[in-house]
Amino acid sequence: MSQELLGKVAIITGGANGIGRASAELFVEEGAKVVIADIDEKRGNELAAMLGPAARFKRTDVSKRDDIQALVDFTVAEFGGL
Repeated sequence: MSQELLGKVAIITGGANGIGRASAELFVEEGAKVVIADIDEKRGNELAAMLGPAARFKRTDVSKRDDIQALVDFTVAEFGGL
């Protein structure tokens, strides 16, 4: 891969399954650090573990404002920015 996203940090909502999962995998492969945001804790944690140190999981219900703020705060704390 080209490492086109090297040094970037991304939040991927719905990241534990389907298109979100594929996006998280590709972003990490391209050099990004990602926070996988989803309500599926089991799959989200499994994916983050599989992707290694460039990935984290944060349980997030995107319909809740407080969850979104906590997600952004978590991402900044883990990876130094967004």
